[in-house]
This record gives sequence, structure tokens and C-alpha cells, in this order.
Amino acid sequence: MSRDPLLETGPRLALCALLQGAEWVDFATARDMLAVSDSAISKHSRTLEEAGYLEVRKGSVGRRPRTWFRLTPTGRAALTGHLAWLTALSNAHGAPAEKDEANL
Repeated sequence: MSRDPLLETGPRLALCALLQGAEWVDFATARDMLAVSDSAISKHSRTLEEAGYLEVRKGSVGRRPRTWFRLTPTGRAALTGHLAWLTALSNAHGAPAEKDEANL
């Protein structure tokens, strides 16, 4: 369980979360699911790829170029650790309020 500064940017965390349940996701699907621009997906995917969290595959479908993404094992481990850290943070934040309500 560890905080990962790379995943503190919403689109990066969302992209990793989208990819965790899939083998490969194409660029257009990622863009549409995250509701961000082409340039935002490009920027964030490049950052994740440079960190070793994301694998990028380029090819074509017919005559049209396509780009696909998938998480690497390093990316999956980073996402799992960051989500565990967020859960622990949330639980720690909620615990005193629950105790206070029980004492009322």
C-alpha cells in the first residue's frame, strides 16, 4: 500500500482503472470513456508509458491507424497499491466520525 504521485492526476488514475479490467483498450475508447481530449490522452498515456506503467501498441485497422493501451505488471502493482492507500486514507478519515456518532 503506497501513495503514487503519478496516479494523483485524475485522468491518469482513471486511465489505469479503465485498463485494469481489459487486455487492450483502443485510444478512441479510452478518450471517450474518460471524456477528455485527444491531446490529454496522448499526454497522460505518454507519462504512464515512460514510467513503465503502460504498454502502447500501434497498428492499423484497414487503412486507418490505431493505438491501443494496456497496463504492464508494474502499472497494475502501482494501481493496486495506490488504490489501497486511498482506501486506507478514506477509512482513517471516516473512523473518528463513526466513533463520535456512537458516543452520542
